This record gives sequence, C-alpha cells and structure tokens, in this order.
Amino acid sequence: MSVRLRVLLPLLALLGFSLHAQGQSNIVPGTDVRLAKMDLIAHNGHAGSFPNGLASFSLSTTACNLGTVKVPWDGPMNENHPLISFIVTRESNGRFEQISDYSYVKHGFFALTSNYCNVCQEGPFGGGDVLGIGCSDTYKASNNGDQFYLGPPAEIDPWLGMWDNNCSFFDQGLAPVAPFDCDGNRSLSQGQVNTMGSTTNRIRIQDKDLNVAGANYFYQGFYTIRGEPEADRRNNIGHRQFTPSWNGNEWATPSVGGVGQGDFANGPVLDRWVGATVTSIANGNDDGRVYVAVKVTGPVDGKYRYEYAVQNRDNFRGVNSFSLPICSGARVFDAGFKDVDIDAGNDWSIAVGTNDITWTGGTNALRWNSIYNFWFESDAAPVNGSVSMDAADPGPGLNTLVCATQVPQALYNVYLGDGCAPGVAPELYASGSAPQATIGNPNFELTSTGNQPNQLQLLFMSGMSGTVPLGSGCNQYFLGQLGGSILQVGSGTADASGKLVYAIPVPAKPALEGFSANLQGLSVHVGGALLGSFDLTNGLRVRVGDALPTCP
Repeated sequence: MSVRLRVLLPLLALLGFSLHAQGQSNIVPGTDVRLAKMDLIAHNGHAGSFPNGLASFSLSTTACNLGTVKVPWDGPMNENHPLISFIVTRESNGRFEQISDYSYVKHGFFALTSNYCNVCQEGPFGGGDVLGIGCSDTYKASNNGDQFYLGPPAEIDPWLGMWDNNCSFFDQGLAPVAPFDCDGNRSLSQGQVNTMGSTTNRIRIQDKDLNVAGANYFYQGFYTIRGEPEADRRNNIGHRQFTPSWNGNEWATPSVGGVGQGDFANGPVLDRWVGATVTSIANGNDDGRVYVAVKVTGPVDGKYRYEYAVQNRDNFRGVNSFSLPICSGARVFDAGFKDVDIDAGNDWSIAVGTNDITWTGGTNALRWNSIYNFWFESDAAPVNGSVSMDAADPGPGLNTLVCATQVPQALYNVYLGDGCAPGVAPELYASGSAPQATIGNPNFELTSTGNQPNQLQLLFMSGMSGTVPLGSGCNQYFLGQLGGSILQVGSGTADASGKLVYAIPVPAKPALEGFSANLQGLSVHVGGALLGSFDLTNGLRVRVGDALPTCP
C-alpha cells in the first residue's frame, strides 16, 4: 500500500468510502480449508501472583485442505498466508462469555504434507508455500504461541482474508520509526521478540477468570483464508472443552478427551452453551458473519432472565449497537453489558425505551474474533423475533444486520403500578408451572411476596380497568363497587418468609377468551401505609386466552 493511500484512508472512511469492492471480490473457487483438530491449550507464562495474576496461553491447531485448489501458505512478509485467531470462553452462572483478551493472531508459514484428513497430493517434497489438495498441516501450541509470528487483529480484513505488510507490526517492530516510514520489510527481529515478557501478545486471561467453581471452559480456533467463499467457512472454526487448575506454579489445562480429537467440534464456540439458541447473519455477500446466542430462564418471581452472547466471526465493519424490541408496558431490570477488556470507561451505554432496549458502543465496537454479552430481566416472556445490529464503520452492504432470535414480546401478565407499604411494598405476580392464563389451565397461580410474616391478605379482582388514588401513595388499580364489579377471589396468610400462593385455575370455557382480570392484594398490617392498617400489592392485569396478541 502506498504512503499516499495510507494517509488518505481516514479521510476516505469519513466520506463513507471503503477499500472493499462490492461483494466478496477475491473469491478463489474451490478453496475450502477445515480446522480439523485442536490437540491442547498450553500455559505459556504468568505475570503477577496467583490468584490475582495474568496467565498466557496458546493452542495447537491442525488444518486440512478439503478443496480442489492448492492454498497459498506463504510466511510473512509475504501477504498470502493463513491467519489463525483464538478465543477462550467460560460458561458459569447462566452466562457464556469470552475470558481471553483481544489476542494477537498467528500468521501462518510453511505448510506440511501430512495426511490427517485425506491422502495428501503434494508428495514428500511438496508443501512449503502451499497447502496441497488433501494435505494437512499442524501448528503445535508452541508454534501458535511464537511471538515472532503473532500480529494484531486490527491489521486484518477477516472478510477478504487480507493483510497488508506495509506499516504492519512486523514491518515497524517494537521501536517503529517515524510515521509512514514503511517499506514492507520485517523490522520485528527475533532479538526484539526475546525482550518480550511471556504474556506479551499471546492469549491472556486473568487468574480470577480461570478460578470459578463449577464453571465450564472452552477454547476456539479460526482459520482466515484469503479468497475462501463465505459458504465454506463454518468448518474453519472449531472448539474444545478443557479444565483449568492451578498446581502451585502454573495452570494445568487438560482438554476433554485427552490428546487428539477429543470432544472437538466445528462451528462457533457459542454452540457449547447448554440450553441456548444460536442463530447468525451475514451482510449478504458484502461482509462477514455475526452469531447471536440467547438463553432465557425463568420465570423466577415473575421475571425472565435474558442472556445474549454476540460473536463477530469475520465481519470487517464491526458492530456498534445491539437493539431488541420489548412490549410496551413490560418492565426491564438489571440490564448489563460485558466486553473483552477490563476498562469500564468504554462499556456500551444502555437505553431502555418504551418499545425497545438498545446498547450502543461508541468507540468500542464489537470487532471480529470477539464475543460481547448483553443481559436483563423482564416480566415479558420470550417469543421468536429478531434483534438489530448497526455496523460500526462505513462500507458496502447493509448498515444494519437483523438476526432472528428470542425476544421479550409476550406480556400476558401486565404490571399496573406499585403497591404501598411503610417499607418495600409486597409484590403480586403470575406463577405456577404454566404462568399464563390459557383456557383450561388448572395450574395457573398468583404469588404474593414481600409481606409481613403471618400477614393476612385478601385478593380482589375487577374486570373494569382504571386507577383510583387512595392517598398516602396508595392506588387502587381497578374500578367498580365491592360486591359488584369488584370481587374477592382469594385470601391467605403469608408464611414466615412473607410469601403466599393463590391457586387460580382457569376454567375450560372458550367464552373467557380475551377477558382481562385486574387484581390486587390488600394485606392487614397494623401501621400500614393505607389508613394505618393495610398494605397494598401492585396491580396486575391477567390476560386470559389462547389466541391473545403477544403484546397488549
């Protein structure tokens, strides 16, 4: 790349131009490289003192040429060679997250002529600068952790598999000369590499992230190959499980199944998340693929827990926002975000609107080969829908990716407003093994929590909607007269924890379809907020039926 073009790049980006040609411009038909095996993850070094130190790792990988053409395997400073990237993840406490940093990428060099997948057609004296048809090539963990061949991921266009040697990390070395003094020749010497610490530029993980009881750990590798069609890339990526343990001096990291294939599988590491649904979207034939995994649990105390993990496999433009729809009237609690660094100052902002939740990244876009997490709780149940993700950078293709997944758009039990009490008001929410009032549901229940121990509570219902201020911050969330539109439909005494449950079986009567019951609990409490004698729960509208729209 010329000095002039490099100087113009920032201006071109601001004007909305891109170096990409329309579509995947450099496809080489017949190119198909598979990540076929990952033998182990090895501990390379440690900085600081356990359990508050920083550990570095590297992975072994074996690739096979399953295609019909030879694949260039030149080493740097030649530009056409495989680029191998790595991620380490953890599943714990219902979340699946990347625990490795945004690690440097291995630049491949010299292909072997092994026969791991098929019979290699290169013969004993082939290989070297190409991976022959049917041939396999293995990089041991020590090779993939060799800092002489590790470069920053930001230099790579993962969509086209392109890397420019001019002004690269290898070109400039550890003590780069003046800006734009770039000649495409390697300045990063072995002597400079020898001055690096054992954790520099390798896969780095905090001790505390490897030391979580009951967690499951996985590592992933991914081969970026110039010109490989997007349709053939799912087998470029793969993952394995391992079990880290500190032995007093270093991390022992045995892989599940031992040395060899073990439990290795192709596909994104998000496939390992038990109970999650994984979907994906690519920007047509203009940019790479993004995976969206979601796991919904609950309801617990009337709330569903939504955990999303979004993985950018090879999308060059990156992702700078994540937005999903919610029902108007649904409540959102405990919304959060996690990226791959420890800088809270660049965390994405969170905005909860009337009909959506949106996370926005600013300068901290979700770049290729990384996973970001988004989570919240809601009283809306999950349904099939979609999330939208805006591109971070200008370029060809759509500016927003829309990916199918699960979203909180089933609000069958609507929170009408807060209760009242001298302290925290008691809550009323739908419960039971099927917390939706479908026709003929014998297991529908309402639960009230946060009451005084052994407190008597009466449950009232009305089909007439409205709010009546009662004074002292208390509201009644229905209209009518007691004995007329307002009926007492239950009573009970809270247990020692302040909880009581009402069995509210829904009759198998089709005439109930579309009926809405507005309910509220009145608790007897000397010194209570209402008239000094009572507390009130929140109001709750229970929507009855099998054919209701998911949002009110």
